[in-house]
Amino acid sequence: MTSTIDRITPQDGKGWLKSAARAGYAARGFVFLIVGYFSFRAAFASGEAMDSKDALEVIAGSGFGVALLAVMVLALAAFAIWRLIQVFMDVDHHGKDAKGLFVRAGLLISAFSYGGLAFYATTLLLGSASEGGGGGGGGGGKTGAIAYAYEQGYGVWLTYLIAAGMAAAAIAHIVKAAKAGFEKYMAIPGDRRWLLKPVCQFGLTARALTFVVIAGLLATGAAGYSSGDTPGLDAALQEISGWSFGWLFLSLTGLGLIAFGIYSVMEAVYRRINMPDVPDVG
Repeated sequence: MTSTIDRITPQDGKGWLKSAARAGYAARGFVFLIVGYFSFRAAFASGEAMDSKDALEVIAGSGFGVALLAVMVLALAAFAIWRLIQVFMDVDHHGKDAKGLFVRAGLLISAFSYGGLAFYATTLLLGSASEGGGGGGGGGGKTGAIAYAYEQGYGVWLTYLIAAGMAAAAIAHIVKAAKAGFEKYMAIPGDRRWLLKPVCQFGLTARALTFVVIAGLLATGAAGYSSGDTPGLDAALQEISGWSFGWLFLSLTGLGLIAFGIYSVMEAVYRRINMPDVPDVG
């Protein structure tokens, strides 16, 4: 069996692509570690849960904000590109049957999501640089395609479609957690599997819960999002905090999102990265 180092530093011209993909998984993990931590803290103290954009703003406001944001921009962009490679070149062999196309559609949505997050990190980076590293500003409402759809009169149906996609993603995450389907793509050492497997399963389940809540918020409020300001992860966490025993659910979800962050970092280390044929570089 090849070692972890051999997998991370392959002796071929695709090593730079594999390293970029791993950096992307690590960046995603870093974001969810921050989101999970603040969600857990919000369950026991006055404060608000945050989403991935808020996590980037925390990074921007840190002592090494500019440098960390520059790394996050590159890593998140690399992750978006890796998702596109997974979609269009089918390097994980999902196939073209209904299940395979469903998985690849989800990966495509993920590509756009993390591409948008990389763009947002870029705006924070430019703002931090222009202010001498003083941190980025807050983001505006969720505009763009959804807002345009509402202006054209079909925003409600688009919102319902997104809600259905969120619900489907939740089901996929639950199945992936229950069957430990991620192990097919990861080479977790046997002596660490007893700990890392349940952590990954817990993280995927918590992520599924946020998808379910977002889907519910979207479906019940679709007619009211005339501005295109549809709910995201932060709204889902706020909704959970308002449930009976919401502090308990929010704290568990926060821990779960931390676990999802760990899962992403584990993917950065142990995932089998299959690359298409590309010209050698260097």
